[in-house]
Amino acid sequence: MKKGWRVILGIVLVALVLGGLCTGVGFLTGADTQRILQNVNDHYRLTEYAQAYVGYFKQMFQQLTRLL
Repeated sequence: MKKGWRVILGIVLVALVLGGLCTGVGFLTGADTQRILQNVNDHYRLTEYAQAYVGYFKQMFQQLTRLL
């Protein structure tokens, strides 16, 4: 089992390094971050999810403060 986790950790580290390299090359070649964020948001609706989770946490916090 220990060897399995080592393999998984290795794969994760390689993915992080490759992601960092791709991001760095993108910035060096003049990537427009606003356009990238807009495309990602159009496809995955990240701002809607973020707003929903913020609302959930606010409701949870309000419920917890009522209990105390």
